[in-house]
Amino acid sequence: MRKARLIFDWIGENIPWTSALEYSTIPNIPAYCIRNSRGDCGIKALLFITLCRYNGIPAKWQSGWMLYPGNLNLHDWAEIYFEGPGWVPVDPDLNRQQTFVPEADLFFFGGADAWHFIVNDDFSGPFFPAKVFPRSETVDFQRGEVEWRGGNLYFDTWDYEMEVGGMIDVGCWMLDVVVGH
Repeated sequence: MRKARLIFDWIGENIPWTSALEYSTIPNIPAYCIRNSRGDCGIKALLFITLCRYNGIPAKWQSGWMLYPGNLNLHDWAEIYFEGPGWVPVDPDLNRQQTFVPEADLFFFGGADAWHFIVNDDFSGPFFPAKVFPRSETVDFQRGEVEWRGGNLYFDTWDYEMEVGGMIDVGCWMLDVVVGH
């Protein structure tokens, strides 16, 4: 846990957020992040995962939406594995927060799971049923893929909208996703 915290803190202190290219155009995402000293949420998550794995810490990708109050958006983060608790969410993009409660400063190192809606438990995975036409994004799958018998509909040809309706009894978010054209 100490090693993972050091990696988490280092990314927070040294890698600011910036928008990035489509991941499929970057040959080595963690190296890109180190070389450019910046990255978006997914690039920072992949750097965190790489550094954790290099140090013997099991880590994996998570992708979907962040549901932080007032900030619904596409988002990527990581999870690390500890004997006992199992997979624990770590969000190196949001990293340490300056709060008035010091115990909450590290909320994004193990405490942010309720604010993540997992859509994609891996990256570059196949679809079922398989797409007929080339994918819009070959690495990530946060906003989905749309195709019809005439071809793929790329991101610039459709929009989506998401509303969080509230909590249901089992503690899951109710989502209403509308896809328009």
